[in-house]
Amino acid sequence: MMLMAGGAAMVFSGCGITKGYKQAAKTGAGIAEFRDEIVKAKGAIDATMKSLGDIAATANTDPRKAFNQFSKDVANLDSTADKIRKRAQSMKEQGEAYFKQWETELTHVNNPEIRSLAEQRRAKLQETFQSIRKYTEPLKGQCEPWMSNLEDLEKYLGNDLTIGGVDAAKPLFTKTTEEGLEVQKSMDALVAELNTIAATITPAGKK
Repeated sequence: MMLMAGGAAMVFSGCGITKGYKQAAKTGAGIAEFRDEIVKAKGAIDATMKSLGDIAATANTDPRKAFNQFSKDVANLDSTADKIRKRAQSMKEQGEAYFKQWETELTHVNNPEIRSLAEQRRAKLQETFQSIRKYTEPLKGQCEPWMSNLEDLEKYLGNDLTIGGVDAAKPLFTKTTEEGLEVQKSMDALVAELNTIAATITPAGKK
């Protein structure tokens, strides 16, 4: 009897079935970290739009302080975007590892009813996880050209911070601000989706 019990313990230990929820929790944490970077980016956009507005407001007096702040904000926004890309890649890798581990563990499930249920759940959660792309890809398409235009506007102002130069660029200020608001709306939609997915994948427990 002792030998049988020991053998059973070795089988279940080898399968690693009890460890899957840990990978699920890790995946959920990765999603939450990605979400937090998106929220930071929203704040960075607010700061950048404010300093851009300050340039217009101080053009007739001294816009240099506002421009220096704008330059810092653009650099911070670029750094934040880089962190988002890294978080997105990490989240993707964690998700792939989770579903791959689950797939491997299914090969050790003998009961066809339980295996079928597990396969259905795995497919459903994997589809849910992959739905993130429906939000990240359009956001990337919005954000990259907007950031490029923002950096070009910084270069323009860096060479012509005169009253006339700022005044001529005001329509671009307005356009850039409006596009920034649209980017933020897309970020809001992504954050809402990430919250839903994290709650779906992560086991309940202490925060």
